[in-house]
Amino acid sequence: VRNLIRAMAPGKAIVISTHILEEVEAVCTRAVIIDKGRIVADDTPQALLERAGTGKLDDVFRALTTPGRQDFRGL
Repeated sequence: VRNLIRAMAPGKAIVISTHILEEVEAVCTRAVIIDKGRIVADDTPQALLERAGTGKLDDVFRALTTPGRQDFRGL
């Protein structure tokens, strides 16, 4: 599936909705994280990781969507 997405992607926007964030890191050039209908992050996967200072998008996702955790809200 990853190869198919890469082959189809040049010059197009492909929207992937997933909770498997390893797939996002592997094939996406942009990641949008939505929490309760609101966009809480919109950037490249690499930029989200760098700005959050973490090595996993799972950590970024949890920090942005867990009530009371505001540590990455500036992303």
